[in-house]
Amino acid sequence: MSAWALLLAALAAGGVAAAEPPRQLDDLPDALANVLRDARADAKRRAGEPGEASVRADAWGDLGMLYHAHRLRHLAQDAYRRALAEADVPRWRYLHAVVLSERGEIARGAADFQRVVQAQPRNMAAWYRLGVARFLAGDLEAAAAALARSRRLQPDSALALAALADVASARGDAAAALKLLERAWTLEPQAGQLAYKLAMAHRAQGNVEQARRWLDRRPDNSLAPKIDDPLLLEVARKSRSARFYENAADWALARDDQEGALKALRSAVDLAPEDARLGLRLVPMLARAGVAEEAIQEVRRVLALDANSAPGWYLLAYLLRASPDPEDRKEAMSAAQRSLALADDAETRALAAALALRAGLFQDAAAHYASLAQRQPSEGIFHYWLGLARLGAGDCGGRQSLAQALRLRKSWGEAHLVLARADALCGDGEAAQRRAQALLKAKDDADTRLTLAFAAFALGQLDEARRLAQAELPHADAALVLDAVAARAAGNAEPPPMLPFARESEWWLPAELR
Repeated sequence: MSAWALLLAALAAGGVAAAEPPRQLDDLPDALANVLRDARADAKRRAGEPGEASVRADAWGDLGMLYHAHRLRHLAQDAYRRALAEADVPRWRYLHAVVLSERGEIARGAADFQRVVQAQPRNMAAWYRLGVARFLAGDLEAAAAALARSRRLQPDSALALAALADVASARGDAAAALKLLERAWTLEPQAGQLAYKLAMAHRAQGNVEQARRWLDRRPDNSLAPKIDDPLLLEVARKSRSARFYENAADWALARDDQEGALKALRSAVDLAPEDARLGLRLVPMLARAGVAEEAIQEVRRVLALDANSAPGWYLLAYLLRASPDPEDRKEAMSAAQRSLALADDAETRALAAALALRAGLFQDAAAHYASLAQRQPSEGIFHYWLGLARLGAGDCGGRQSLAQALRLRKSWGEAHLVLARADALCGDGEAAQRRAQALLKAKDDADTRLTLAFAAFALGQLDEARRLAQAELPHADAALVLDAVAARAAGNAEPPPMLPFARESEWWLPAELR
């Protein structure tokens, strides 16, 4: 497919295959078919009214653009032809040429493009398309001349550079082709088609290693470089197809245009509100755009359409996870569990574990993290959180989980600190003190100094534990130590079980909740 055809496919994908009226319009969705029938009737009415020829031409041309947007190329060509019969306007001549080219009538399309550039010598897109048409016809000299004109009008057009590289390759000038493609790549490294062309150019010269490198660098798309083509953008905007807008969103995302992608997906959902899949694509984009309430409303709407959507329940849990409302947090846990019941994947289980840990449901959290650690034993993070959850549940077996996390990541400061507190809580005050003192040399902060207080308490050094804890007030963990010291000083040989961190501490918040 030629570059201009790729562009239109990206802009106007999602339409229905070209069809002839009136029978083939019956094959379209009813809403779209009715729009097209009404538009044709309106065009015939406008074209039949007395007045300037250009007005009658616009009536047919506008209809052609509507057909064109939905890839009904035969109908579009006929409407553009009628427009040109009323008035030979470059606008309609250009679009007529595009449709001819898309239908494979390269020579007729080139003739039309030639007339357009004669009327509009500064029309870069027309020069570019004329060059491509001449190239496809095998006229390399004419192709090079037209493409050079397009490049002079827009020097930084990666698309024109790539087309000139095609001409250079056809002439056997591989060095020139590579130079042009490398320049194009510097302008648009997000266009996967350019990396592929570079790989093929190197392969043609026998540079297999270079070809492999370019294939490795290739973005995960086959997009051609963009072109500034206002007329085809007008055509694209006339589409009434949800699929078109979804493709437009993909196009925008490939170019990191988040705002454009969001706008396109909103349009897709508006046109196909019953399509739960589209709604699920829209939800995370709304969240990233900072409109969380709209995202929550949308995911609730999707779940009303499909109550068995595991991704839908996961998204609801994720969106509600950071809410300060206790009811929202409870609903987030329920949604995560529903998602897990439908599809047990690691991402959902990690979120369910994090929600349970924050809620103080330590045994539930430990069960989730144990499952994750078993599935992915080389992921230290799951062993870490399993250890902390087990400590929260009063299970000193959490020390083994933390030790495993440290075997996987030896210099993990947070895991060392938690293990030091675990040692203290589980009666190994000497190990806790050694680890805390080593940590203090690396990082002297409140959390580490309070870990020394935990160790002192475990060793029965109540005055030292009290002194260290009082120095850190009003830190919530200091209150933990002071309460334990007070209970022991009052003669309670078995003070209430201590947690390694205060319940409100951020140490209980995995990355999924931050």
